[in-house]
Amino acid sequence: MKWHILAKIKEQKTKFKNEEIIKILLKNRGLKTPKEIDNFLNPKKPEELSLKEVGLDPSEMKKAIKRIQKAIEKKEKIIVYGDYDADGLSGTAILWEALHNLKAQVLPFIPRREDGYGLKIEKIKELAREGVGLIITVDQGIVANQQVREANKLGIDVIITDHHILSDKKPKALAIIHTTQLAGCGVAWFLAQELFFIFKGEKNEKGLDLVTIGTIADMVPLLGPNRCLMKYGLKLLQKTKRPGLLALYDFASLKKETIDTFEVSYIIGPRLNAVGRMDDPMEALRLLCTFNEDQAINLAQKINQKNEERKSLMGKMTIYARNLWLKQDQEKSLIFIDHNSFHEGVIGLVAGKLMEEFYRPAVIISRGEKFSKGSARSINEFNIIEAVRSCAEILGPHGGHPKAAGFTIETEKITLFKEKLMLLAEEKLKGQKLSPTLRVDLELGLENLTFDFYKDLAKFEPFGEGNPQPVFLTKDVKMADARIVGKEKQHLSLKLRSLSGKIIFEGIGFNLGKFYSDLNPDKKIDLVYQLFLDEWHNEKHLKLKIKDLKTF
Repeated sequence: MKWHILAKIKEQKTKFKNEEIIKILLKNRGLKTPKEIDNFLNPKKPEELSLKEVGLDPSEMKKAIKRIQKAIEKKEKIIVYGDYDADGLSGTAILWEALHNLKAQVLPFIPRREDGYGLKIEKIKELAREGVGLIITVDQGIVANQQVREANKLGIDVIITDHHILSDKKPKALAIIHTTQLAGCGVAWFLAQELFFIFKGEKNEKGLDLVTIGTIADMVPLLGPNRCLMKYGLKLLQKTKRPGLLALYDFASLKKETIDTFEVSYIIGPRLNAVGRMDDPMEALRLLCTFNEDQAINLAQKINQKNEERKSLMGKMTIYARNLWLKQDQEKSLIFIDHNSFHEGVIGLVAGKLMEEFYRPAVIISRGEKFSKGSARSINEFNIIEAVRSCAEILGPHGGHPKAAGFTIETEKITLFKEKLMLLAEEKLKGQKLSPTLRVDLELGLENLTFDFYKDLAKFEPFGEGNPQPVFLTKDVKMADARIVGKEKQHLSLKLRSLSGKIIFEGIGFNLGKFYSDLNPDKKIDLVYQLFLDEWHNEKHLKLKIKDLKTF
């Protein structure tokens, strides 16, 4: 693994004042001007953010509000048409709750994964027959040109709320509430806030707990307006009274007071996503919206079970896909695997696992008889949505981000698609030595790691995409003690001391047990790590979470 040290220092030194380090960390996150730094360290309350600050067009918002007002006054049927991932589920719940509280005739709808991503013409026709007059999309719709045209023909107005990348042509929707600065749920929340202001003369924090889940789960950068949303949203998530979330916490053995970005990313988000991957995503939506405690417990139990099924299936599929890849030419710049046994609900997760292990863009396709579903995950060096869109003429519905994409394709065209993608990857990545890079903020000495320094680092929370927990490098430390721990002896536990011998720190390196045999007290060690606070029996100790090391 390569180490990339971000800070550029004219005169190298390892002893810094805390304020010097903070300036470097801010600069590493692209924050340079006094205004940018102040907005980061002292984020606004979410309700104080203007539409323009988050990239939303006030004129489009005005059109949307006017049409929703009309629908509420005339008691028209409204459908909030969301997406089946945690972002789409959260945004759908937010917008449905807002409209329901405003006495609208509104119902939410989340398609099953097997029905495909986004608006579907057959569903639009069905809604027209049921007398629906307005569809509001959440976390999708920005590329639904054909679907919106069909809705217009059938007398249904469409308001799009989305955050995905625009294609060359915008849909002919009544209004498009769009920005790439937020997650889909964030866009929906701002629409809900504007509705509350028009109808009730105020804005509030309602739904911000769900914005927090969807934003973190969708891996949106936690900078700018998203930092404002998360800074306050996490506090609401820790105090939530939603029976569904409380039941979910219980089944996941979480203490709500300690919920942070990690718990949302790796425990809460995956559980909500699991329902859409394995079963009916409407169950997850009901969990978020219910105020019946018995229903919440039943739904949380079912979701927990689906998550266990998802983990088991993903493990088996990953092993199988990995073996298929190992039989291919591993010199290729892109992993492309398709099979008729792959469950489309977890192909994205499998693609992510292979991408991480082999550091290649990975495309996994669940092969069907006539149509197939695909999912892709990519590395920094290869924009996967650009690559997918360059093959639009042979694809069905598709969309995504630079690092993740999904698509539908006619099965007979898979070979042609593979050839095109492989060629693109070879051209783009030719001559590059592909390997993961560990981002290091700064080289420090162990003497910098004080409780006061830790308190200063806490000002950067919440950590996440775009604002990672700071990573430091310390050179020339020595091992005072080393053990391998864990059920499979896969983790490394270390006691480390500076060359002077005056400073000793404990460190844990998860899945770094492979380094144990290289260690001895006579060798110097270069460490890359994060600082964390360990609390045990009312005692507090600073420790190192070791990310990588080299011995000399």
